[in-house]
Amino acid sequence: MISNRLIYAIPLFLCINAYAEIAPTSPGQILFSKLGCTNCHGQNGVHPTSKYAPVLKGKSSDYIIEKASAIFSGKHLSNRTHFMHEQFCVGDIKKDDSCYPTPTEDELQKIAQWLSSNLPDKNMTFQGLYVSAQDTYDKLQELGDKALFIDIRTRAEVAFLGMPTDVDANIPYMVVGDFSEWNERKQNFKFYPNSKFTLLFDKLVKSRGLNKDSLIFLICRSGKRSAKAAKLLSAIGYHNVYSVVHGFEGDKAKEGRRRGERIVNGWKNNGLPWSYKLNKEAMYMKI
Repeated sequence: MISNRLIYAIPLFLCINAYAEIAPTSPGQILFSKLGCTNCHGQNGVHPTSKYAPVLKGKSSDYIIEKASAIFSGKHLSNRTHFMHEQFCVGDIKKDDSCYPTPTEDELQKIAQWLSSNLPDKNMTFQGLYVSAQDTYDKLQELGDKALFIDIRTRAEVAFLGMPTDVDANIPYMVVGDFSEWNERKQNFKFYPNSKFTLLFDKLVKSRGLNKDSLIFLICRSGKRSAKAAKLLSAIGYHNVYSVVHGFEGDKAKEGRRRGERIVNGWKNNGLPWSYKLNKEAMYMKI
């Protein structure tokens, strides 16, 4: 006889895997190519040979938008911005087939988010909505209860590593079984999709008077699970789900005495407020 737990888990598992198998392409990446940006800056914001074209990959979104705005407005910050102003044929310059199309403000935001995120494929989402830990904190202070901040790590992670003090709820995207099953490849205990993830997520959103267009931030350990969860939520109709790119603990150092430790970026390494003391009302309980 199939248990209720398995029955509920099957559709979630299928949905997760169906989306996981599709190579995620950010809307910003698509626009970057469509608008001709790759001609000067290469496929990923780094031209393979030209020293004249500035590297855009990994630059902050504010930097990219500032430079682009200077180009489109005609502000001659440098010879480069003046040159690019002419390539887009902005303003009084007569447009013809040789002109690059000028991106809208929304398109420019998407391109800047993609370039600045500088993420591996496993941390990318279909919607291309990424945000740094600091920007998440700043936005939450600004919006208050008009946005949701969800920690999707396991209860064990939250219990022993602490969590951001501004989190509205802990709803694990994955759960550990009874610690009797081992994942040989990852050298860790096996994790399973949380069959109640979308159910509890919908319930929380409705209880706060929000909807599928509301602003939602997801945080996990380092940004991989939050990207997967964002894809799943996108599949069921949520339109503004942001993945906190480096998560709660951040990336591992690649060199130095503390190589392999998560000390590079993320919520904790940015000195943002967190605590080992948990809010019981925000915790995930087995139901």
